[in-house]
Amino acid sequence: MNTESRMIVAHDITELPAARDELRLYLEKCRLPADVTYDLLTCVQEACKNALRFADSPRGVHARVVVRSDEIVAIVRDFGAGLALGSLPTTPPDPDSESGRGLFLMQALMDRVELRVNHGTEVRLHKLLPVWPTRGARAA
Repeated sequence: MNTESRMIVAHDITELPAARDELRLYLEKCRLPADVTYDLLTCVQEACKNALRFADSPRGVHARVVVRSDEIVAIVRDFGAGLALGSLPTTPPDPDSESGRGLFLMQALMDRVELRVNHGTEVRLHKLLPVWPTRGARAA
């Protein structure tokens, strides 16, 4: 199985545009479909932004993206107090609210979202990749 990864670190919200650009270039180099790249960039940025706003993480936020042959896994981790986790939202957020859309958006764009709390919060974003027929394979 072919696996590549990239790590980005941000300590301040003003660093997110540069981190997003670095991640975008990496994903483009991996030759992913444009919609997959867009969805992943949107969700990683949202998870990083939430962590930087709310976690008070002394070591910033670390985002690691692993591209495998069948899926991409992005792990966004902070080193703050950790979220008080309940279940992931199942209903759309209030459209008039100034915040509260991040987790719902991640769930809508990713195939699976996992939250873990252990000396901070870790958000795992899973996006399945389309399966392309191998060269020489014949259609049934």
